[in-house]
Amino acid sequence: MGLIQLPDVKLSPDQHIVPLKYEHLTRLRLKEHEQEYARAIPRYIDYVWDNAVDGYSWAGIARGRVIAAFGLRFYWEGVAEAWMLPGEGIEKNAISVVRATRHLFDIAIEENRLRRVQIAVKVENDTAYKFAKAVGFGVESVMRKFGPEGSDYYLMARF
Repeated sequence: MGLIQLPDVKLSPDQHIVPLKYEHLTRLRLKEHEQEYARAIPRYIDYVWDNAVDGYSWAGIARGRVIAAFGLRFYWEGVAEAWMLPGEGIEKNAISVVRATRHLFDIAIEENRLRRVQIAVKVENDTAYKFAKAVGFGVESVMRKFGPEGSDYYLMARF
């Protein structure tokens, strides 16, 4: 796994994608579904940070506010899991976040010869579902009672 150079993605002057730092997670104001995860997983921010992969985890910043954290975790050669924590304000920057995420994932897939990238999306979270579709993921199955809160999730993959 090589370190990805941040690409030149079309963003407005007040939007930035930067390597993820712990501070970004502490400044991220979580959306409703992610607040549910935070209540279900002890020390949630530390859990996310401990599972973030250096060089493959990023923060989206708009007008000085952290609006998203996202990245890839590698299972084994050829297979990775995508993750994202959307924050308040992401809706106003959705097109840029989708564009940057898709571009970064494209680079990671190519550079690491990934044959599969998967993501778990809560069935009830329509916004996350639409985002995953926009970034190139398709539904493979429903994982019953999968989440930390016991909810059903889509297993979505990109090949």
